[in-house]
Amino acid sequence: MFYENVVPFVLQSFLKNPSHENLKEVLLHNSGETDFLDFKMKWSDFSKLAKHILAIANSGGGSIIVGVSQNEDGAASLIGVKDEHYIDKADIDNKLQHLLPKYLKYRVEDFYFSTSENAALNGKLFQVLLIEYDPKYVPYTSISNRNELRYGAIYIRQGTKSLEATNEKLVEMIVRKVQTGVSDSNELSLKEHLNQLKSLYEASDELAHLDYQDFIKHLILNKKKRIQQYLDLSSD
Repeated sequence: MFYENVVPFVLQSFLKNPSHENLKEVLLHNSGETDFLDFKMKWSDFSKLAKHILAIANSGGGSIIVGVSQNEDGAASLIGVKDEHYIDKADIDNKLQHLLPKYLKYRVEDFYFSTSENAALNGKLFQVLLIEYDPKYVPYTSISNRNELRYGAIYIRQGTKSLEATNEKLVEMIVRKVQTGVSDSNELSLKEHLNQLKSLYEASDELAHLDYQDFIKHLILNKKKRIQQYLDLSSD
């Protein structure tokens, strides 16, 4: 699952159908890194990579494309993954399994362009991390203290960077989580409704700003009403 407002549109199409053709559109018609898209020239520090994965998963899902370098002007250089930098998907999973929560879903796909009408892609391999968004488990928190990772931290994307969430960004994350649940409310179980309510209470405890607390309290009240409707109870 991915957030419905993932941008750019070509990335949204690729996430829904990760084909060579759709990846080609992303590579050739992108506007640089976004909240949902990150480029890496090659595999490097996996704790830093885990930070980006956490941030993208919390921001709505997306992709990390390895084999692409973003220039200072924002343009992308399509380098491809060199043979000496290629890492097998099983080895990538082994390196990430102790750095990410078990409920965070991602997968790695290899895309080799043997022939293409665009010379920039001919004979090049790209490895792509597809990172899902699951509002049931958001926010994902870091489970490791290693290099750039801080245990318990919540990371989000801000343009080209993965940063710890501020109070304001945490509110946005919770609102997106609740809105996603409400839009699919007919399929939510009582347990899922209660988990959402629990998340709202936790957010209320964490936020210091009174305006944010008032807003979260309003969401809590609405969620309580939704649970009463689910149980066919009338409010007192």
